[in-house]
Amino acid sequence: MKFQLELSGTEEVTDEFISSPSVIKILSGALDAIAERGVRRLSMSDIIEASGVSRGTMYRYFSNKDDVLAAVAEFVCTGFETGMREAAQGIEDPIERFREVMLFYARYTNENSPDRVFEVEPRFHLSFFRSRFDRYKVAVYLALEPTFEYLEAKLGKKINAEGFVEVLVRLQLSTLLVPADETWSALWNESAENLETWVLNLAHQTV
Repeated sequence: MKFQLELSGTEEVTDEFISSPSVIKILSGALDAIAERGVRRLSMSDIIEASGVSRGTMYRYFSNKDDVLAAVAEFVCTGFETGMREAAQGIEDPIERFREVMLFYARYTNENSPDRVFEVEPRFHLSFFRSRFDRYKVAVYLALEPTFEYLEAKLGKKINAEGFVEVLVRLQLSTLLVPADETWSALWNESAENLETWVLNLAHQTV
Protein backbone atom coordinates (compact mmCIF):
# COMPACT_ATOMS: atom_id res chain seq x y z
CA MET A 1 0.00 0.00 0.00
CA LYS A 2 1.38 3.38 -0.99
CA PHE A 3 2.25 5.61 1.94
CA GLN A 4 0.05 8.73 2.13
CA LEU A 5 1.82 12.01 2.86
CA GLU A 6 -1.20 14.04 3.87
CA LEU A 7 -0.46 13.30 7.55
CA SER A 8 -4.11 12.52 8.13
CA GLY A 9 -5.46 11.53 11.51
CA THR A 10 -3.34 13.91 13.60
CA GLU A 11 -6.48 15.48 15.05
CA GLU A 12 -6.87 12.27 17.12
CA VAL A 13 -3.48 12.75 18.79
CA THR A 14 -4.10 14.48 22.11
CA ASP A 15 -1.76 16.75 24.06
CA GLU A 16 -1.97 14.36 27.01
CA PHE A 17 -0.87 11.44 24.84
CA ILE A 18 2.18 13.14 23.34
CA SER A 19 3.25 14.51 26.73
CA SER A 20 3.89 11.01 28.08
CA PRO A 21 7.64 10.51 28.72
CA SER A 22 7.66 7.20 26.84
CA VAL A 23 5.84 8.71 23.87
CA ILE A 24 8.19 11.70 23.81
CA LYS A 25 11.14 9.29 23.74
CA ILE A 26 9.60 7.34 20.86
CA LEU A 27 8.75 10.44 18.83
CA SER A 28 12.16 12.01 19.38
CA GLY A 29 13.76 8.80 18.18
CA ALA A 30 11.39 8.68 15.22
CA LEU A 31 12.51 12.15 14.14
CA ASP A 32 16.13 11.02 14.19
CA ALA A 33 15.26 7.88 12.25
CA ILE A 34 13.32 9.85 9.64
CA ALA A 35 16.29 12.15 9.11
CA GLU A 36 18.59 9.16 8.74
CA ARG A 37 16.50 6.78 6.62
CA GLY A 38 13.54 8.72 5.24
CA VAL A 39 9.88 7.85 5.64
CA ARG A 40 9.53 5.23 2.93
CA ARG A 41 12.44 3.11 4.17
CA LEU A 42 11.51 3.64 7.81
CA SER A 43 10.34 0.63 9.82
CA MET A 44 9.03 0.17 13.32
CA SER A 45 12.31 -1.57 14.13
CA ASP A 46 14.22 1.53 13.05
CA ILE A 47 12.13 3.68 15.38
CA ILE A 48 12.58 1.24 18.27
CA GLU A 49 16.34 1.25 17.79
CA ALA A 50 16.58 5.05 17.47
CA SER A 51 14.36 5.72 20.48
CA GLY A 52 15.87 3.06 22.72
CA VAL A 53 12.54 1.64 23.87
CA SER A 54 11.48 -1.98 23.98
CA ARG A 55 9.24 -3.49 21.32
CA GLY A 56 6.55 -3.92 23.96
CA THR A 57 6.65 -0.24 24.87
CA MET A 58 6.47 0.78 21.22
CA TYR A 59 3.41 -1.33 20.48
CA ARG A 60 1.74 -0.28 23.70
CA TYR A 61 1.41 3.21 22.21
CA PHE A 62 1.55 2.70 18.43
CA SER A 63 0.22 -0.08 16.23
CA ASN A 64 2.05 0.87 13.04
CA LYS A 65 4.36 3.37 11.36
CA ASP A 66 1.57 5.62 10.14
CA ASP A 67 0.39 6.12 13.72
CA VAL A 68 3.91 7.14 14.73
CA LEU A 69 4.22 9.59 11.84
CA ALA A 70 0.89 11.21 12.66
CA ALA A 71 2.00 11.64 16.26
CA VAL A 72 5.41 12.98 15.18
CA ALA A 73 3.76 15.71 13.13
CA GLU A 74 1.53 16.77 16.00
CA PHE A 75 4.41 16.50 18.48
CA VAL A 76 6.53 18.95 16.51
CA CYS A 77 3.70 21.41 15.91
CA THR A 78 2.43 21.33 19.49
CA GLY A 79 5.97 21.79 20.76
CA PHE A 80 6.28 24.91 18.65
CA GLU A 81 2.97 26.33 19.86
CA THR A 82 3.84 25.66 23.50
CA GLY A 83 7.33 27.09 23.10
CA MET A 84 5.96 30.26 21.54
CA ARG A 85 3.59 30.82 24.45
CA GLU A 86 6.33 30.20 27.00
CA ALA A 87 8.83 32.45 25.20
CA ALA A 88 6.44 35.40 25.41
CA GLN A 89 4.88 34.63 28.76
CA GLY A 90 5.22 37.29 31.42
CA ILE A 91 7.16 39.75 29.25
CA GLU A 92 5.37 43.09 29.33
CA ASP A 93 7.93 45.12 27.40
CA PRO A 94 6.76 44.75 23.76
CA ILE A 95 10.22 44.96 22.19
CA GLU A 96 11.76 42.55 24.69
CA ARG A 97 8.83 40.25 23.98
CA PHE A 98 9.59 40.44 20.27
CA ARG A 99 13.27 39.72 20.94
CA GLU A 100 12.55 36.62 23.03
CA VAL A 101 10.07 35.27 20.49
CA MET A 102 12.56 35.72 17.66
CA LEU A 103 15.34 34.05 19.64
CA PHE A 104 13.09 31.13 20.50
CA TYR A 105 11.95 30.73 16.90
CA ALA A 106 15.51 30.56 15.57
CA ARG A 107 16.58 28.19 18.32
CA TYR A 108 13.58 25.90 17.84
CA THR A 109 14.12 25.68 14.10
CA ASN A 110 17.78 24.83 14.58
CA GLU A 111 17.20 22.24 17.32
CA ASN A 112 14.31 20.50 15.56
CA SER A 113 15.77 20.32 12.05
CA PRO A 114 18.20 17.42 11.73
CA ASP A 115 20.96 17.79 9.16
CA ARG A 116 20.02 16.81 5.59
CA VAL A 117 16.35 16.56 6.54
CA PHE A 118 15.14 17.79 3.15
CA GLU A 119 17.70 15.74 1.27
CA VAL A 120 16.54 12.52 2.92
CA GLU A 121 12.78 13.07 3.11
CA PRO A 122 11.63 16.28 1.40
CA ARG A 123 8.03 15.26 0.66
CA PHE A 124 7.18 14.35 4.22
CA HIS A 125 8.50 17.59 5.65
CA LEU A 126 7.01 19.77 2.93
CA SER A 127 3.64 18.15 3.54
CA PHE A 128 4.02 18.76 7.26
CA PHE A 129 4.79 22.46 6.90
CA ARG A 130 2.09 23.05 4.32
CA SER A 131 -0.56 21.38 6.45
CA ARG A 132 0.44 23.30 9.58
CA PHE A 133 1.52 26.63 8.15
CA ASP A 134 -1.56 28.41 9.49
CA ARG A 135 -1.03 27.01 12.98
CA TYR A 136 2.52 28.33 12.96
CA LYS A 137 1.24 31.77 11.93
CA VAL A 138 -1.40 31.80 14.66
CA ALA A 139 1.16 30.84 17.32
CA VAL A 140 3.51 33.64 16.29
CA TYR A 141 0.68 36.17 16.02
CA LEU A 142 -0.64 35.41 19.51
CA ALA A 143 2.85 35.65 20.98
CA LEU A 144 3.46 39.03 19.32
CA GLU A 145 0.00 40.59 19.62
CA PRO A 146 1.04 43.03 22.40
CA THR A 147 4.01 44.06 20.26
CA PHE A 148 1.74 44.85 17.34
CA GLU A 149 -0.49 46.92 19.62
CA TYR A 150 2.58 48.86 20.78
CA LEU A 151 3.73 49.48 17.21
CA GLU A 152 0.29 50.73 16.16
CA ALA A 153 0.16 53.08 19.15
CA LYS A 154 3.60 54.49 18.29
CA LEU A 155 2.81 54.88 14.61
CA GLY A 156 -0.73 56.08 15.14
CA LYS A 157 -2.11 53.72 12.51
CA LYS A 158 -2.94 50.10 11.87
CA ILE A 159 -0.26 47.77 10.61
CA ASN A 160 -0.67 44.56 8.66
CA ALA A 161 0.16 42.23 11.54
CA GLU A 162 -1.00 39.14 9.68
CA GLY A 163 1.28 39.95 6.76
CA PHE A 164 4.16 40.68 9.12
CA VAL A 165 3.73 37.30 10.80
CA GLU A 166 3.56 35.48 7.49
CA VAL A 167 6.85 37.03 6.42
CA LEU A 168 8.49 35.94 9.69
CA VAL A 169 7.28 32.35 9.33
CA ARG A 170 8.32 32.12 5.68
CA LEU A 171 11.73 33.58 6.45
CA GLN A 172 12.39 31.09 9.23
CA LEU A 173 11.19 28.15 7.12
CA SER A 174 13.58 29.21 4.37
CA THR A 175 16.53 28.40 6.66
CA LEU A 176 15.57 24.72 6.40
CA LEU A 177 16.42 24.89 2.70
CA VAL A 178 19.35 27.30 2.94
CA PRO A 179 20.87 27.02 6.44
CA ALA A 180 21.39 30.29 8.26
CA ASP A 181 24.97 31.52 8.38
CA GLU A 182 26.42 33.83 11.03
CA THR A 183 25.39 36.96 9.13
CA TRP A 184 21.76 35.89 8.81
CA SER A 185 21.61 34.72 12.44
CA ALA A 186 22.93 38.08 13.60
CA LEU A 187 20.35 39.95 11.50
CA TRP A 188 17.56 37.78 12.88
CA ASN A 189 18.69 38.10 16.49
CA GLU A 190 19.12 41.88 16.20
CA SER A 191 15.69 42.38 14.61
CA ALA A 192 14.11 43.63 17.83
CA GLU A 193 16.55 46.52 18.14
CA ASN A 194 16.24 47.31 14.44
CA LEU A 195 12.46 47.25 14.62
CA GLU A 196 12.37 49.57 17.60
CA THR A 197 14.77 52.04 15.97
CA TRP A 198 12.75 52.06 12.75
CA VAL A 199 9.42 52.57 14.52
CA LEU A 200 10.69 55.34 16.79
CA ASN A 201 12.32 57.16 13.88
CA LEU A 202 9.19 56.84 11.78
CA ALA A 203 6.98 57.97 14.65
CA HIS A 204 9.24 61.00 15.21
CA GLN A 205 9.03 61.94 11.52
CA THR A 206 5.24 61.88 11.58
CA VAL A 207 4.87 64.12 14.62
